[in-house]
Order: sequence, then C-alpha cells, then structure tokens
Amino acid sequence: MGKTTSVTNSTLRTLIDELGTECQNVITLIHQLQLPDLIDRQKAEILAEFLSAAIHLNVHCGEDFQTLIAEEMEKLADDDEEE
Repeated sequence: MGKTTSVTNSTLRTLIDELGTECQNVITLIHQLQLPDLIDRQKAEILAEFLSAAIHLNVHCGEDFQTLIAEEMEKLADDDEEE
C-alpha cells in the first residue's frame, strides 16, 4: 500500500497493509463489474477473482487478526492510563 500504519505490532501492521491491498483489489473488481457491455466470459473471470478475494478477506479477518487488533487497542488504553 505504500504508507506504514502507526500500530506497534509488526504482524498487525503487515496484515493491515495486506488488507488495504486486497480491499483496493475488490474496489477494482466492482468497477470492472460496472462496465457496460461485458460478455459472459469477462463477467465469469471478474466474478471468479471476486470470489477469491472474498475468501481471502474472510480468512484474513479471522480471530487471530481480531485478537491482534484488540491487543493493540489494549496498549492504547494502557498508554492513556499512564498519563
């Protein structure tokens, strides 16, 4: 994605970057599906990529990812309490 997020956990930072890239891919696929005069073969290819992206996002945003986000949020709460 280019920009680095400000989270401290490097694994979470990488996952967020990958999530951003995949979301950009999904937006591109949506725009492709909105093009006029697509033939069925083109629609099938776009939908197949869309399905793959949806599966990847579903796996990517699973419990481990959610746990890393929660842990990062807990660190923020700790920082606020120390001030």
